[in-house]
Amino acid sequence: MLQAAKGPSRGFTIIELLVVIAIVAILASLMMPALREARAMARSTSCISNLKQLGVAMSLYHNVWKCFPAHQWKLGPGGADRMRWFRQLHQMLDLGQDVQQCPEVPHWICGRNNSYGYNYKYLGSARVLTDGTMEQFPVREVYSPSHTIAFGDSSGTGTQEPYEPIPFTQKSSSLSYGVRKHRIGNHGYTLDPTYISKRTDQLHGGDTYADKESPSFIAPRHQGKANLCMADGHVESLTPEEVYRDNSWWNGYGCETDKDDHVADKIPGLDDRYGW
Repeated sequence: MLQAAKGPSRGFTIIELLVVIAIVAILASLMMPALREARAMARSTSCISNLKQLGVAMSLYHNVWKCFPAHQWKLGPGGADRMRWFRQLHQMLDLGQDVQQCPEVPHWICGRNNSYGYNYKYLGSARVLTDGTMEQFPVREVYSPSHTIAFGDSSGTGTQEPYEPIPFTQKSSSLSYGVRKHRIGNHGYTLDPTYISKRTDQLHGGDTYADKESPSFIAPRHQGKANLCMADGHVESLTPEEVYRDNSWWNGYGCETDKDDHVADKIPGLDDRYGW
């Protein structure tokens, strides 16, 4: 039986290939924002997990020492070594340094310019006042632990790159104050509240805020919000507008109250930092 002759197989034309490529490109462009958002959510979830582990360590520290940790202790000759708050918590649970670093800024190292800062002004400042007492230590209890920031995402005093990595034992930056205060992450291991206590006026050395006159701010690096661990160990994601509206997230009372004897002016630089 005779079979019909088969003609040459027909492939895609150039126009058809271009149409397919264009469709794939459009689909990819539609998917990319969703993928970026999914990755950002995964990093935020990892950050929250880090803070919860640190929250457990803080609870253990409080159970043992009956107070919240000081922001740092100066050790060795001339205070060459610094036992900062996260090292004190590390001793409670033997937490790795990766737990003390926000995954949104993986190149930041655990140290003075940390990605997590501590509410030292209200929970534990070991800075010495003119009368020989400490600015805010020991703090044994707070009235509203579920509404009091303990620590969380910090951007430090500045916004400019490059970031300066400083090992956790190193006491200070190698940069001059005029340079370092503008660097992102500078003095990130602390967080300054909306209003500071009037006791700060009695400090030696003029360190009104985190680094002299420069406050350290929260970092809304998770889709416009900062992950913050409260004094009871749970974590909340808050915007700068919520955090800096008043002192209620900082002062331990959970509200504005006459018991919080703070200064009249908010920390400087809020408008510039957040574009308000």
